[in-house]
Amino acid sequence: MSTSSPFEGSQLNSRPPSPFVRRPSNQHISTSVPFTVTPASVTTSPTSPNETPVSPQQSTTTSLQTSPEGPQGREQSSATGPGPLQLPEATMAVKTQQPVGSAMSEAVAISKGPGLIRRISRGAANRLSRRRRSSSNVNSRDHSSGPVVMRRRSDSRGGLENSREAIDLEPHEQHDEDEGDDATRMLSFDSARDGSGCGSVSGITNYGSAPIPESDCTSAPVVPLNLKKGAFLTKISKKKKKTMKFFLDIDAAKVSWDPFRPAKRFYIDDLKEIRVGADARNYREEFQVPSEIESRWFTIIYADQDRTKGRPFKTMHLIAPNDDMFNLWTATLESIWKYRSAIMAGLAGSGEKYIKAHWRREMVKKFGDNSHPEEDEKMNLDGVEKLCRNLHINSSKNQIRAQFANADIGNTNNLSFVEFKDFVRRLQERKDVNEIYKAVVSDPWVGMDISEFMNFLSTTQGVDTDGDVAHWGTVFEKCVRKAKTERQGSKDVTDETPLRMNAESFSAFLASSYNSALSIPDDFSRAALDRPLNEYFISSSHNTYLTGRQVAGESSTEAYIRALQRGCRCIEIDCWDGADGRPMVCHGRTLTSKVLFSDCISVVAKYAFVASPYPLIISLEVHCNAEQQVAMADILKTLLIDWLLLEPLMTNPLSLPSPEELKNRILIKVKIPGDETDGQVSSSDVSITRRERGLSSPFSRPVVLDNTTIPPTPSVSSPAAGSPSEWTTCIWGPGRGSITGGTGTSASSFTDESDSNQGTNGSQRKTKKPRSNIVKPLGDLGVYTRGQKYGGFGLPESKSYNHVFSFAERTIMNLCKDEDRKAQLEKHNVRCLMRVYPSGWRLDSSNFDPNKFWRLGVQMVALNWQTWETPAQMNDAMFASGTDRTGYVLKPKHLRQPRTFADFAEGIKIADLTREKEVIKFSVEMISAQQLFRSRNTGSEDSMNPYIEIEVFSADDPAKGVASGEGGLDASARNGMSGIGAPHKRRTRIIQSNGYSPIFNDTFTMSIETRFPSLVFVKWSVWNSRDGKNWVSSSEKPLATFTAKLSSLQEGYRHLPLYDRNGEQLLSTLFCRIRKEVPVSIDREDAKSGKVESIRQFVRSGFSRTLSIERKAFKEEIRSVTSVV
Repeated sequence: MSTSSPFEGSQLNSRPPSPFVRRPSNQHISTSVPFTVTPASVTTSPTSPNETPVSPQQSTTTSLQTSPEGPQGREQSSATGPGPLQLPEATMAVKTQQPVGSAMSEAVAISKGPGLIRRISRGAANRLSRRRRSSSNVNSRDHSSGPVVMRRRSDSRGGLENSREAIDLEPHEQHDEDEGDDATRMLSFDSARDGSGCGSVSGITNYGSAPIPESDCTSAPVVPLNLKKGAFLTKISKKKKKTMKFFLDIDAAKVSWDPFRPAKRFYIDDLKEIRVGADARNYREEFQVPSEIESRWFTIIYADQDRTKGRPFKTMHLIAPNDDMFNLWTATLESIWKYRSAIMAGLAGSGEKYIKAHWRREMVKKFGDNSHPEEDEKMNLDGVEKLCRNLHINSSKNQIRAQFANADIGNTNNLSFVEFKDFVRRLQERKDVNEIYKAVVSDPWVGMDISEFMNFLSTTQGVDTDGDVAHWGTVFEKCVRKAKTERQGSKDVTDETPLRMNAESFSAFLASSYNSALSIPDDFSRAALDRPLNEYFISSSHNTYLTGRQVAGESSTEAYIRALQRGCRCIEIDCWDGADGRPMVCHGRTLTSKVLFSDCISVVAKYAFVASPYPLIISLEVHCNAEQQVAMADILKTLLIDWLLLEPLMTNPLSLPSPEELKNRILIKVKIPGDETDGQVSSSDVSITRRERGLSSPFSRPVVLDNTTIPPTPSVSSPAAGSPSEWTTCIWGPGRGSITGGTGTSASSFTDESDSNQGTNGSQRKTKKPRSNIVKPLGDLGVYTRGQKYGGFGLPESKSYNHVFSFAERTIMNLCKDEDRKAQLEKHNVRCLMRVYPSGWRLDSSNFDPNKFWRLGVQMVALNWQTWETPAQMNDAMFASGTDRTGYVLKPKHLRQPRTFADFAEGIKIADLTREKEVIKFSVEMISAQQLFRSRNTGSEDSMNPYIEIEVFSADDPAKGVASGEGGLDASARNGMSGIGAPHKRRTRIIQSNGYSPIFNDTFTMSIETRFPSLVFVKWSVWNSRDGKNWVSSSEKPLATFTAKLSSLQEGYRHLPLYDRNGEQLLSTLFCRIRKEVPVSIDREDAKSGKVESIRQFVRSGFSRTLSIERKAFKEEIRSVTSVV
């Protein structure tokens, strides 16, 4: 079969422009667009990808609720079909001939696998994180009713200025409060960070100018017949382009393109974004596709549940044969995704329309398009149990059967729609919240009035209601009127009786964004970020371009988009020579893929200030020759012309400007030009290792630091680097795509961005300072962030206010082994900038504990953002609350300024100057969890036996920190020590066979002694005991987690959002009550007199005595529960 290329543009000029062509990036186009179709009776599957499956003779302007081909039933008949609520089955045309090449070409393509080194890397990674996969578990997703994650609006351009307005309800905005269910107003912390307001269900496609209209979630979208039977699209990758048939299975909500290979599919529930037009232009240009194709190009980004190559997401690039097919695919995927997201989110709310939607969908499956009396619409127990599994209601069969029996008033073993509503209400009933409501309301039958609501906020929730009475009054009115609207079934509620909040609306308030667990600022425009830049912790990323592993992962502009959407304010770009004269971005001398430097900067220009208006720092690691460095400078100036800072601000010339002064500015961190690095230097104090990745590889030999004292009067110039023969040779040989001859730098002399030099231990000789390979046009872009080689903290260049030192984690830890150098490092970070990044030996893109370096005052603690583990979660928590969401957090006072100038000059350590230890006490009443989801390796018939683990992290050394606790089971170190690498840990009891609404009612009281109260983090982890009796091994992964900075947590009853292993927010929540006490300082004299040490010994002895008692009590409790069950 002959196929024509989608790049042939003979018909492009005659085709009308697509309504989905990207307009200015801050605008949108409606998904309900007109498109031309042909009735099913005359529609045939095209024999060529360029043969249009639709006819221009007949058109419609209706939304996807009307099938373009007319009604189509479950039987493959073109005559009759179900109504618009029908969710017809897809027809997988397994034997359809596809437009592929010859058998020989297919065999050659299959034989061309990855190289040996890449296969070894993949095999090692798979063995490190291998998990047995079950085909039944994969297929179980085909029956899911919707996604389990809360998607944020990824195309938000609202910024942070209007975050308060996004959650406020003005009196005249009455229509907004009735558009969505309570569940859709549950706070999405992802959306809060990117400025998109609350976690409401919204679109995923970046279109053009007009807002995307919300679909009617009570009616299922109908899929056009030609998408079910299969439609040709051209799939583009770096290796090839191939035209193939794509099938849309509406029942399983998945798209597949190879019926013989089940892995060749993605689920619509995993969709993160569909990019079209200008938003996908960087990909189109990367694959060198003509601009005429842009109107038919769309990029699909979806979550990678298997984390192939360690990446959390995948991208697929497709070209439609014509504009109509383009509109059909993008609008249909959008409509299905919104419908399934809304129907899952509505399960946690109280809106009747979502219950009706579930009922109608089941009835359509049962009756199809056959007419039937309404009284015949019933659901038996088997149907209810199946529906609960599809809705991820992980309750025991006994519990479901009990609620079914209670709802079956007529004892008919079937439920009518009225009885089904009662069944759902019983499942949704929050007995834990009802008890709280009864305790805070004088008369539960009458309801809570406005004064009782304000009293609850001030006394229980710790809210300063006096400062914003009008706002909280509006919140109260909204919650009450919404409940009345749902009860009376009308939006026009004009009852003049005094407003009172019932238990249902009270529960909705506790789960809403108004009752967020983390503080939300009133208005970011009034954020006082007016201190110098060096006085802030800055949200920073390492190797930002990587989506997975360090050695053989993928480089993508998508990684920059994700980081910037999440509020990152310091990104890294590793630049290497491109073969065609265009600089490339990759992890040099490894097997990672490449991406154009210009594409990365283009993406940065578009997304730089999506999540925060405060300055963005681009950290350049330059390995290019002089010619391509000039090209880099031209690209930066051209694409970032509106934001790039090219000269100092005329403010204080002796200190860095504030984030407020640098608002909407982009700073370039780059080494100083070569003409500024000439001179002599004494290298007696220089024995610091180079960047551990040295030569951009993790296989360089580290150099041991020496502990010589920094001389009091060093010379002006920087120290020398070792001779080429002294450098460790990289086993990978010359860098991929780099130029080692001519004006380029040889492979043996390449250095990374590390600002530390290598020298001979104890050498006293004078050596020539190495000349920087950075050309002046590029180096001059470093205005306030000039990369400087570390030669000692006593050198004049280390005193300049606008320099930046960069260290690998091992280098800075070796520095801190010497107390004098550690004190000088802390002093340096009071006034100047420093950046630290993970070791090159972290091949799996793991991370260090950021508290190690935050406590030293390091501003830019750069982590691998593609790995969602505890360090990354702590970093996320650091910048997740209030004005911290700007990406800038003001450092504690003792890390910003010394006590006196004399102390500063004498070299006294900053921690010893002003930081006395404090005792931090808080309690967590772990009440319940809501709608916990199974892990992928758990069978649908396996019971869920959840328990909660709470960990407390501090920034003290393990030998100097003391932590204690009460309640639950202690799972931390036996000696009671707490600090870096030794969190205090406690567990709840195991709840058997209930993952939907487990009640724990365990109270934990924590006490921790620390010098860094602002660096205390609390982590909640949800685990599933397989047998309901034993705890899970620490080597396994939890079901979900949530991490927060203790100082950011609000007191009172709060719902905590939970995140999966990819960092995606789930629909699951934890419900708890948080109480915090005022920190108590430990007096220095008491510490010297030995009182504190006696307290420590008492705590340690108490731990050793009570640990066995706690374990014994828990075992007895589990044994008693098991016997009852």
